[in-house]
Amino acid sequence: MATASIPVKRLEDITECPICSETYTDPRILPCIHTYCLRCIESLGRYKKPGDAVPCPLCRKEFHVPGGGIPQLPKNFFVEKIMEAKSLSDILSRKDSLCDVCSDDDGDVSKKGRKGDRKAIVYCTDCRKNMCEQCSRCHQQFKQQPGTHKLIERSQSPMPADELLLKFPEPSCDKHPDKSLEIYCLECKTVMCYMCHIQGHSSHKCSDVKEVANELATQMTSDAKGIEDKINNCKSILKNVEEEESFLTDEVKNTEKAINEKADKLIQLIDQHRAGMIDKLFTAKTRQFKANEAVKQELERQLSLTESFVWYMEELKQKGKAYDIVKMAGGLRARGEELLKFDVEVDLPVDYSSTSMKFEATLSDDDIKQVLGELDVTVDIKGMSAIRSEPEFLPARLVA
Repeated sequence: MATASIPVKRLEDITECPICSETYTDPRILPCIHTYCLRCIESLGRYKKPGDAVPCPLCRKEFHVPGGGIPQLPKNFFVEKIMEAKSLSDILSRKDSLCDVCSDDDGDVSKKGRKGDRKAIVYCTDCRKNMCEQCSRCHQQFKQQPGTHKLIERSQSPMPADELLLKFPEPSCDKHPDKSLEIYCLECKTVMCYMCHIQGHSSHKCSDVKEVANELATQMTSDAKGIEDKINNCKSILKNVEEEESFLTDEVKNTEKAINEKADKLIQLIDQHRAGMIDKLFTAKTRQFKANEAVKQELERQLSLTESFVWYMEELKQKGKAYDIVKMAGGLRARGEELLKFDVEVDLPVDYSSTSMKFEATLSDDDIKQVLGELDVTVDIKGMSAIRSEPEFLPARLVA
């Protein structure tokens, strides 16, 4: 059965919980195949009872709490195996590691002096120990079934993770620890040893676990190819969406520039026109005030003459002698007739003009909008299939 290579540098991604972003602690797998720490998924479903639906934090696909609660969710043994591979990779990457067997037997005087042999050269995946050359030979000789334990030679270059996984011992049966899991029950969908098959599954349709694994691997390869096509399609759509975003960004920038330029030009013209009208307004005011000043001066002069004439007659009448009144009466009488005939509005020696103001804005708010222009933004609701083709970059249109 072919195995895909799993680079060690990607083990961090595989062994990291999406919720706590730490290395898995007791990883549990959901029906959607997403995996979380037991404590993390428990925190999400702490108030849920068996049978209640709980959404997956990543894909939102709901799963039902099994009987017995969240802790009854199945363990992800493959992730645990990968975590072991990561741990083993760390162990094998340590230089000058000492033999664990020699270190465990410090009381043996015969081994204390073997300093040259204390450097580990292999690692046993079954015993989980580093071993020197002599301990490795003894280890193989004293095992009841020589060669059953898998040894990994330590070298300067790190071993790829897929090779490390292949070095792991095959799991044994929970009920019969000395038996390997070699049979797959097609009816119960479970792996078992030969003894379990005899005791409880002899009447069931079973097959060799490796043959079933090969068939399933072939199916997974086919599924993976189809899913890969979906991934490429999604990437293509994502690329087109990002291109549309980039184009829209440029279009918005250019449209904003056009709007600002048009508005700035109109503002400049409006400011110039406003300045001209205000200048005209105050020029008219100054001219009118100057004309008014000449009229006021003439009116004040006429008023002064009239008031002084009346005052003089009153003084003459009250304080003058009969002789004085008779002597001045003719002149006063003639002057009085002149003043009586004088019409201020007609006979005043200066012309009086009046200035009126009227401001009328003929443009309404809608007219002003038409002068500046209208921005027409068209949103075209499309299906995702439309994004697969070349995008139509028409997100906005400026009408000026």
